[in-house]
Amino acid sequence: MSMSQKLTLGYAALVGLGGLMGYLKSGSQKYLISGGLSAGLMLFVYSQLPVNPVFASCIGTGLSAALLVVMGTRFKKSGKVLPAGVVSLVSFIMTGGYIHGIMRAFH
Repeated sequence: MSMSQKLTLGYAALVGLGGLMGYLKSGSQKYLISGGLSAGLMLFVYSQLPVNPVFASCIGTGLSAALLVVMGTRFKKSGKVLPAGVVSLVSFIMTGGYIHGIMRAFH
């Protein structure tokens, strides 16, 4: 398993557990569904990285950038480090990692 896959798997767990925690805390199914869908899509990226790394990295870039915007906005409004600050920081790092993977494929 590559480092990209390990990081993607950890990221999937983070957003999935974050969605579950949001649901348990607020009772809103919105958090459970969005966290579950994000985690599921990240698991797809994880499975595609060895087979089609550029395609998987493009999907990973889009999702992590979207999570960066959403959670970064929440962090800015609330100032709460958990979960918004942590997810936005990890999303920033993952976005950069996926962009690096795409650029590396073209060299």
